[in-house]
Amino acid sequence: MVDHTWGAPVELTPLVSLSAIALAISSVVVSILALVLMVRYVPERWREGSALKDGVEHFSALNRTLFSFILALSIVSAGASLSKAGDEVSNEGSSLVNLYWATRPLPETPRTEVRELAREYTVTVIDDEWPVMAKGRSSPRAQQLYDELRRKLQDTAGESKQEQTFARDSLLALREVGDARRARMLAVSQEVPNYLWIGLILSAVLLVATAALQIQELTWPGIVGIGGLALLLVGVLTLLSAMNHPFGGGIHVEPDALRFALDRFSVI
Repeated sequence: MVDHTWGAPVELTPLVSLSAIALAISSVVVSILALVLMVRYVPERWREGSALKDGVEHFSALNRTLFSFILALSIVSAGASLSKAGDEVSNEGSSLVNLYWATRPLPETPRTEVRELAREYTVTVIDDEWPVMAKGRSSPRAQQLYDELRRKLQDTAGESKQEQTFARDSLLALREVGDARRARMLAVSQEVPNYLWIGLILSAVLLVATAALQIQELTWPGIVGIGGLALLLVGVLTLLSAMNHPFGGGIHVEPDALRFALDRFSVI
């Protein structure tokens, strides 16, 4: 059973922006215009010829299969990236709490210094690094604080063997934080590859074009059908775009595990 206390939830922000609405309207208008042009200017004998009609239907079926395959592959890829990013954020929050616990046996001065750095690092990641991760970057200040934490623990030798052991345990906990941080930063660049986007867009255009080519007369059912198909395809691609970036899309990972770590710091 998953402990939701430690989860890094996926946040859903409004997916319908002005740009998405404009894109949807433009796609519907263009698809209807393409239907009008095909019905009026493509010779009727071309559209009614059995050989051409069979060829268009066969190509349309193959294209639908291709679009479905690429879309499923893209959604699985984007979903896996979101899930992995959420796991890494949860691991980082858990590792920070473990680090805070590991410093309890240290002498008062180094313990206080390490804990203050750990708290400042966590706040910096939440407030400064999270917004820039949406743009594919990291916070130099957060990395600087992590490096300072490592130097501070490496310099904490301790006077007794027991204190040295405590310092070594704290350093091991910090390494877990570093591993989770590196994994999180790698997840920043995890996106659906461009070649999949190209395949999806081209396949969607061909879906609308072949559907319009099979309509014989300009009637309201045909117009509504083509417009609805274009709207459906735009909606699917908009949803995929929202999942495309683990930390910056309409569906993204929030730093709740790190906020929970801050709350735990106050009671340890």
